[in-house]
Amino acid sequence: MRTSFARLCNVFLILLCCLALMCPFVQETTAAVPDSAGVITSSRLSREAPVVLWNRTIVVFRAYYEELSPQDRAKFAVERMNLVPANLPEYRVSAVDVLENGHPVAMIKVNGRFMFALVEGDVDLARGETYDSSKQHTVQAVSGWLMARKSQYMIPLLLRALGMALTATIVASVVTVGVTKLMRLLLNYLKRKESGASHRFVIAGVNAAPYLLSLVTGLVRIVEGVMTISIAYLWLAFVLSLFPYTEPWAWELSGFLSGLMEDFGHGILSSIPGIFTVCVIFFITRLVVSVITMFFRAVEEEVITPRWFDSETARATRRIVVVLVWVFALVIAYPMIPGSQTKAFQGVSVFLGLMLSLGSAGLVGQLIGGIVAVYTKAFQAGDYVRIGEHEGVVKELGLLAAKIVTIRKEEVTIPNALLMASTTINFTRQSDEDGAIVATGVTIGYDAPWRQVHAMLLMAAEKTDGIRQSPKPFVLQSALSDFYVEYTLMSRIDRPEDRYYILSKLHAHIQDVFNEFGVQIMSPNFVMQPRKDVGVPKEQWYAAPATGDRSSPSASD
Repeated sequence: MRTSFARLCNVFLILLCCLALMCPFVQETTAAVPDSAGVITSSRLSREAPVVLWNRTIVVFRAYYEELSPQDRAKFAVERMNLVPANLPEYRVSAVDVLENGHPVAMIKVNGRFMFALVEGDVDLARGETYDSSKQHTVQAVSGWLMARKSQYMIPLLLRALGMALTATIVASVVTVGVTKLMRLLLNYLKRKESGASHRFVIAGVNAAPYLLSLVTGLVRIVEGVMTISIAYLWLAFVLSLFPYTEPWAWELSGFLSGLMEDFGHGILSSIPGIFTVCVIFFITRLVVSVITMFFRAVEEEVITPRWFDSETARATRRIVVVLVWVFALVIAYPMIPGSQTKAFQGVSVFLGLMLSLGSAGLVGQLIGGIVAVYTKAFQAGDYVRIGEHEGVVKELGLLAAKIVTIRKEEVTIPNALLMASTTINFTRQSDEDGAIVATGVTIGYDAPWRQVHAMLLMAAEKTDGIRQSPKPFVLQSALSDFYVEYTLMSRIDRPEDRYYILSKLHAHIQDVFNEFGVQIMSPNFVMQPRKDVGVPKEQWYAAPATGDRSSPSASD
């Protein structure tokens, strides 16, 4: 099955062969027309006019001769040279020197027939040419064009060229198919390694094997594309060199490739000092970063405890210092990077700078918010906090955002800019060895003895798992409202993140205890004074389960 590249090569070969076969039968007088044949081209403010025949530059006129401009001289030269028969057995090209007004003039003739004149003003002194070397080059160029035109009419030569072009096409197609299959086998092998690799290439605790395999896969695809393009380029240059008409194009392709390789090699050699310097800066920076990281990790793990530095801010400080060190190294290494002084590199730098400027406002706000959150010690990873309407355990405090995991196992990402505008409640920070405090409240009517309510709330707290009994829970009468008394039970727990589960159990026990002793948890709202006294008789002040000294009104406190 032929590949798309092979089909493309075959189509191009057919068109090229048709062009080569048709060229001898085209009326050559069309080459004298400046617009269609491209014979007369201008440069140097329209003072130069090259004579181009069969894609070959024969000579370049730069001076007036016999009141003719360089363009007119080129036009007439093409017309005369196209009148030379293409089937002569022999061509004798000569340069006859004559003097005109004391200036030497070379008459270029073919078989004794005048073609054009070459004067001293046509010599390109800027390129180091001389009058004699210009004459010699012109004679050789005319002879080469005549022989190329004659060769184009030779059927054996054309058949040989077609055969070699067909052979080159087959070889290029086979090589391309082979390269493609080889690269496909290599890619399949890499995919199998990526999916079923049992080994791990760990760097800094991260398995880097998938990333390395992806990098190698990308390089393989690049190599495949480069090899395919190279094969097509060499095939095209070789096929063009087989036909006299297209042979100059092959020279240009070969010259372009050799020039490109020469420039590429020269660029690599000239870049070696800069690359070496960048590598030295990179390794020195990496060493400095390693030392900084070791120090801050030791502070973070409290291996060393300097008085002037806090372990809670060690992680964020380490990141900031590392970023600053790398930025400083980049600033130093930037002038040493190969190509950093080119317009393209500078344009990319300006574009990146513009993007950074446009997005820096929000980015700086996020960074400042994160720094403020870290250095004010509002919270750290593992703390149970409430930020705005979100409550949960802090999972991570990054440079741009903080992440908390709620009781519903939802991971909430809060941008650092919102941290500065939101109220943060840290339930863990003050939960020292005595534990964290949780509070719950009930509203009971004035007809229920307050001592009884205190005792029932403390009994419910004693029955609840997770509530610490030392220090003991206590009850506060937080308000004497119009229709009821507000009681608040204060208890201590070990883990703030369990507060909702413990409160749920506590509420259930409160309901059971109040139901057991017949006290209704309901605020008695009424619009008129009841007929009976709603006060609590003294003999009921210590109704079960309340206990204490009955002679003291505050005995249960």
